[in-house]
Amino acid sequence: MLILYQALYIVIVLSLSNARHKTVKHRIVIDYSELAGEAESNKENILKFLNETRVQRKYKSLFNSLLNKLTNSTRRIVSGVNTSIAAVPWQVSLREKTYPICGGSVITDLWLLTAAHCLLRPQASDLSVRLGSSWKTHGGEMYDVKEAYVHPQYARNTKVNDVGLIKLYSPLRFSAKVLPIGMIEKKARLLADRNAIVSGWGRLREGGPSATFLQSSTVMTIAMKLCRNSGLDRNPIDPVSMFCAGSFIQPSPDACHGDSGGPLVSDGVLIGVVSWGLGCARGNFPGVYTRLSSPVIWDWIHGHIMKT
Repeated sequence: MLILYQALYIVIVLSLSNARHKTVKHRIVIDYSELAGEAESNKENILKFLNETRVQRKYKSLFNSLLNKLTNSTRRIVSGVNTSIAAVPWQVSLREKTYPICGGSVITDLWLLTAAHCLLRPQASDLSVRLGSSWKTHGGEMYDVKEAYVHPQYARNTKVNDVGLIKLYSPLRFSAKVLPIGMIEKKARLLADRNAIVSGWGRLREGGPSATFLQSSTVMTIAMKLCRNSGLDRNPIDPVSMFCAGSFIQPSPDACHGDSGGPLVSDGVLIGVVSWGLGCARGNFPGVYTRLSSPVIWDWIHGHIMKT
């Protein structure tokens, strides 16, 4: 059964007592404060700033720090970890009339990236976002949404070009807990068997409850040939606008219900958006992500955000 992930929440096999505990003692923290100060100073030219080689190296170094902490947290990466928003400060919680529906990523001080199918039902006036909080229900800051856009070539039945944009009324003030992330280059080749990090507040298991404290985990990118030959082939994989990440051997961390629109980051850049899959963290059924390096997708995104 095809399942659309309805917000940015990752599947994490985690103790429910830990997930629901009000005081989280063990959590992963990464310090983005230096980059945040630079980003705030370069807000008027944020895309240029994010594309600077030295800045990309800093993002990559901090990404590797988070990756190391995640891979050292268990013998095998098969579960998620309590993670401070400061470790993934681009993380967004998209809400319809205050109720969490999807995830997203900060890409400039006014623009957020999410999945197209997250924006099909609600009006922009009914949307808001929570930023800067590790908690799903409180903390951080709330921002109203001014405009919402669905990719003009998005296909609801096949999920081709599943990407959407959100514009805020007021610009963000960047900090160690609210920070944009650079996107993968246009036409960049996405290699297989590369570590990527997905994060969010989604269901801890298929059919289970959602996390209340932010979780993150690693997934591996998968070769398109394997992806198309997996159990997902009952629902066509479009290699131009999609790619897979997860595992064929055993159940592994994956995006699930409420995860749509969430970020998939590798080497410190945003490479994908949580899109769809079959079930959650099932063996032989990897997750499917929107391919942000696709020219049709990349050009559309930058065509919008370059206007402001």
